[in-house]
Amino acid sequence: MKQPFVSIIVPVYNVENYISDCLNSLINQTLKNIEIILVDDGSSDSSGKICDNYAKKDKRIVVIHQKNKKQGGARNTGIEIARGKYITFVDSDDWVKNDFAEKLYNKAIQTNADIVICDYQRTKGKNVKIGKSKIEAELLLDEPFDLKKLVNQPSRRMSFFFVVCWNKLFKKNIAKKYLYFPENLSFEDSAPVLRTLVMAKKIAVVDEKLYFYRISNSFSTTHSKDIRKFDLFKVQDIIINDLKNFDFGNFKSLSITFMIKDLFKNFRTIEPSLRLNFYHEMKNTFKRLQQYNYLKFADRKYRLKSWFVINTNYPISCLISKI
Repeated sequence: MKQPFVSIIVPVYNVENYISDCLNSLINQTLKNIEIILVDDGSSDSSGKICDNYAKKDKRIVVIHQKNKKQGGARNTGIEIARGKYITFVDSDDWVKNDFAEKLYNKAIQTNADIVICDYQRTKGKNVKIGKSKIEAELLLDEPFDLKKLVNQPSRRMSFFFVVCWNKLFKKNIAKKYLYFPENLSFEDSAPVLRTLVMAKKIAVVDEKLYFYRISNSFSTTHSKDIRKFDLFKVQDIIINDLKNFDFGNFKSLSITFMIKDLFKNFRTIEPSLRLNFYHEMKNTFKRLQQYNYLKFADRKYRLKSWFVINTNYPISCLISKI
């Protein structure tokens, strides 16, 4: 069987209202030599059945049904069986432009890049006006580039853009070696994506919004959902260990700044009844960063905010988080 150019991995969990939009955008890709790996992660609605029905109509679709391991576990399953020369990810409630795979793949071939990144468009539904991409203007880089060797690192405004996996195309060999996701955790993207970015020798960019990211209320302020935010500390432990085990080079500053910024953002928005416990965990994380002498690499603003959390009390930390 001919090797696919690109394997598109889709973790699927209880998205019966959205999965068709996602799959229609994938089966209609202009790049035809692809495989679409749908990992049904223990869905309790009709998502798994919808996936099976699509697979009957398109031989490029592979469906895996497994017990729930969250998105990280579903992505790991997809990576294990992927046959493509390159691997990309699409979340099952999102969708992509019809030339998403083709443009990323062509860029990878032209530049021999390990990773290709495109811009994305936030949206609440299918009727969306696509804004102008700012990715190239934000990066201000000649490409392809090696993040850990850059003297002028990208702005901290780019944090979310960097830590998600779904706007990127990865060479299969680098994905299988470095892009292993933590299972049964929320916020699972950041640690493996940061690790893989710094191990890539060549990163290229497609300066277009090819991915549509559906904004939902999945992390709205309720106790049962906000409790997931404590997974951040397990994910950040992984990042700290990666900082010790991999050469982040000049990208260390942006990575550590992202960690601190992300914790403060979730500290401000978490349900009040959980905030004190979150504060104690956050303080412990900052102490670990200080222990390994990593705080000095953070952006000055977030380095100072971390210092106040370590050396003052809860009320002051609440005030500092709003600055």
